[in-house]
Amino acid sequence: MKKIIIIIAVSVLVIIAIIAAIGFYKFNFTNSDIYLQTGGRIDSKDATYLIDGQSITLKGGVSEIEVEPGSSFKKITRYFGNDAKGDLNGDGKEDVAFLLTQDEGGSGTFYYLAVALATEKGYEGVNAVMLGDRIAPQTTEIADGRITVNYADRRADEPMIAAPTVAVSKFFKVVDGNLVGAKNVLSLTNRDWKWVNTKMNNDEIITPKKADAFSINLKDDGSINGKTDCNGFFGKYELIENKLSFSGMGSTMMFCEGSQEAIFTKSLGEVESYFIDKDNKLILQIKLDSGVMMFE
Repeated sequence: MKKIIIIIAVSVLVIIAIIAAIGFYKFNFTNSDIYLQTGGRIDSKDATYLIDGQSITLKGGVSEIEVEPGSSFKKITRYFGNDAKGDLNGDGKEDVAFLLTQDEGGSGTFYYLAVALATEKGYEGVNAVMLGDRIAPQTTEIADGRITVNYADRRADEPMIAAPTVAVSKFFKVVDGNLVGAKNVLSLTNRDWKWVNTKMNNDEIITPKKADAFSINLKDDGSINGKTDCNGFFGKYELIENKLSFSGMGSTMMFCEGSQEAIFTKSLGEVESYFIDKDNKLILQIKLDSGVMMFE
């Protein structure tokens, strides 16, 4: 009888030890554990990223940590998406860039660009770069080892409750294992951009009657020149990040019956920002989110 009791007691102790070990493992989950559980591959949603100097490890695309020890408020980091894949560090492996969000229970939701570099064991996260608070993400693209992130934001004088309407494109690359800002690969200046159409937010689409009749060319010295279906024109432009505006516009004085020049120049004078889309088309956004002009 005593022998049976001893066997039962030992069995209970073994079960308790197993449960304790499982609990310890659960709360000390690491990338090495992920590597073993996934058969030798760490997914980008389970990697560790450096966000504002703090190491954040995602598990299934989510991380929850206390804002302060003992605090009921948590800093929640989530995988958002907008994935793009391509080689970012020249090692021939396909890396991934995507967006993360982070909030601490307040009204703000901060968006970050994150990069996971492909290794033999799966993905290894690097530092993330903040894009903005409560922006409206559009696309993330990788070409020639560089990342383009397109999103909408607010003007500097707008309150946070305003809807994001200003188009923004930002460019990044990986240097020595770090995600850093980069210049636009496709230059905005010193090339002829041909007007394709203007799309207004009332669903009106204006297309040039004469193909290739309208163009603009922005020079490095801050000047602009171009042509319409009737006259040549010139002026100045101001470019601050993705904010773009034209001023001091003048032109030759020919009159052309049925010309679309007035429509074209009116829209051009109301441009406030630009971005270059995934098809390498130049998009000029008209003030008050009333429409866009497309060039190629």
